[in-house]
Amino acid sequence: MVKFILGFHCHQPVGNFDFVFKEVHIKSYSPLIRTLAAFNVKFCLHASGILLEWWEENDPGLIKIISEGVEKGAIEIIGGGYYEPILASIPGKDRLRQLEMLNAALKRLFGKEPSGAWITERIWQPDIIKDLKEAGLNYAFLDDFQFFQAGISPDDIDNIFRTEYGGQYLDVFPIHERLRYKIPFAEPDESLNEILYLNGRCSNLSVMFDDGEKMGGWPDTYEWVYGKDGNKGWLDNFVNEANYNDNYSGINFELPSDILKGAAGVPPARVPVYLPMSSYREMGEWTLSVPQRHNYEEIRTQNLSVPLSGGIWHNFLTRYPEANLYHKRMLNLSRKINYSVETYPKYLEGALNELLKSQANDAYWHGVFGGIYLPHLRRGIHTALLSSYRLYKDAMKEHVEKEYYDFDSDGENEILLSNDCWCIIYKPSSGSFAAMDYIKKGLIHSLGDVFCLHNEYDILKLKENLLKKTADGEIYGGSKSGGNGGGNSPKTIHKEAEYPSDLCDDDLIIYPDILPAFEILFNGGKIYFKDELIEEYGDGSIIELKAGGFLKENSESGAKCGCKNDNGDKIQGVRESEGVFVSLNIAIGESLKFFIDSKAGTAGKLDVIYRFAFPGGNGPAVNIDIAGDIKGVNNHIEKETETGADNLVYLSDSFWGGKISIKERTEAKFLKNYDMVFNPISTISLSESGYERIFQGAELKYSFNLTREEDFSSIITIDIAKIEKINDAD
Repeated sequence: MVKFILGFHCHQPVGNFDFVFKEVHIKSYSPLIRTLAAFNVKFCLHASGILLEWWEENDPGLIKIISEGVEKGAIEIIGGGYYEPILASIPGKDRLRQLEMLNAALKRLFGKEPSGAWITERIWQPDIIKDLKEAGLNYAFLDDFQFFQAGISPDDIDNIFRTEYGGQYLDVFPIHERLRYKIPFAEPDESLNEILYLNGRCSNLSVMFDDGEKMGGWPDTYEWVYGKDGNKGWLDNFVNEANYNDNYSGINFELPSDILKGAAGVPPARVPVYLPMSSYREMGEWTLSVPQRHNYEEIRTQNLSVPLSGGIWHNFLTRYPEANLYHKRMLNLSRKINYSVETYPKYLEGALNELLKSQANDAYWHGVFGGIYLPHLRRGIHTALLSSYRLYKDAMKEHVEKEYYDFDSDGENEILLSNDCWCIIYKPSSGSFAAMDYIKKGLIHSLGDVFCLHNEYDILKLKENLLKKTADGEIYGGSKSGGNGGGNSPKTIHKEAEYPSDLCDDDLIIYPDILPAFEILFNGGKIYFKDELIEEYGDGSIIELKAGGFLKENSESGAKCGCKNDNGDKIQGVRESEGVFVSLNIAIGESLKFFIDSKAGTAGKLDVIYRFAFPGGNGPAVNIDIAGDIKGVNNHIEKETETGADNLVYLSDSFWGGKISIKERTEAKFLKNYDMVFNPISTISLSESGYERIFQGAELKYSFNLTREEDFSSIITIDIAKIEKINDAD
């Protein structure tokens, strides 16, 4: 007799669109839970706090169905982090708050606190045990692959395991990967046989706990799972086969708490195990760099039975400098709030809740879904983080804050400067902004949150596919391939993906680093700044930062050559010994003001670049206005501009409700004209439906051709004003 635990994890990201919540609910969560409840099937259910909030407001009938199932012992509610954080990536105090917050919500909605935990993305590190136990959670689910990494044989995986950290114990159920792939993509009898048998013998325990969204919410799965034109779908057939086919009479649907109690009150034996920092197999693959992933795939094909390990989730913080910046900003703010909350708990309650919301995992990484590439998900955690920061500043009466902190873990302290309107993170070595945030109440937005395409294994495979097609005489076009299932079964999301029919080479340019919100380039190379000075004026409403810049001398040449650009080409410049050739002053008040000066003797192309993100995307809510010429932000615009006059650019986003005004004035004796270029920025990334082109934001670049004969100065002022929302388009 095999004990079978069936479980589903249901979650939607912070910042996701309401229509996505609704669509996935209609196609997956609602029919899945209602069907299983109608059949009186015993199953486990984990739902994140943000999804429970949506259910409570939009489908209270589903809450009632779940509550009734819990009361009669048919549904076991599983706990976890309220906002679905990676528990291994957040401080212990926040971890405990996340767990207890979901416990309280489940108690309120269903009358019972959970005794087991869903570990987000099954990302495991042993110190999680302490906080799970303190929150009253005594067991968890992890993938069988994580047990194989610990030396457990595939023949022994059908057991309950017990692990320990610091003298505290936690029971762990292994989720069967092969079964995850069969439910619901294989025929019901194939899935039931996988439950019943383990390597040719009857299993003792079988566990399937996976994303509820795949039960109708993934592409091509809804009709397969729930039927069409009066025909029963996969789920009906699966349950009927399990209940009425004698071949599967040995399968008992059971709940984990009942299994742990044991028959006649005698608890079953546990197998001791110590698990490494790990996650499910696919996650370990996604975290690898492209060369590592290439080698990994070659080795893996040689012996699929070997538990070849990829990386750990934290590698995403090294692969994506943007994720690393979000994470370190979150840790820094958490440290400050947790230090102060013991003294001012009432005043910091709102700040603390927004902080926990900013820890939602979805925008910190990328697998087979948009993840960090999706601007609205990044905006969700950014807005929460900035709201938390603003609430913290208000509570502490910190109108002006100056802080040195290593926000990117490279050994250099960046400078955080903020007042009641702005928060910037300035990187002295390059004179650039890692962040440019507007934090005035009602218009909170991370202006510089523009993501670029990083080196991805999936992009490498796409390029190889495109090269092969070109060599075969084909042109770029949407590619399709068959799926994993037999007959009319749907494909899983792990498949060869479609790509846009108008894909071009410019879509596939890789950037190794973050795209700064503001930077200055000389002849295409980065300027290195030093001697930064921060001054505060009057009542503290204005902060001024001063720095001088130079191109570093290249030791390989005694000539005037500086750094190298991203292609490795040498950039012509000046020796450091020739002195500072560009000075940068930044004043932070109601406006952001940039004072850029260069003394005579410097010749070359100076680029001043700003990058802006728009909550309204590239839809009709967003436009650019240059001298009364209004266009959408998808347009490439080049304009020759005169010096000695105020030149204005307006960027309006009625979805956000804000208007960005950029006023630029250049003074130079011989330089009469300069170029202004406006470019949209987009990326290609992999999602459940295939490769997608995603609008990330826009770049505004001022280009000046400096001459040795004259001094040069430019003043650029950025203001934000509130406008009425006239378009609620997504």
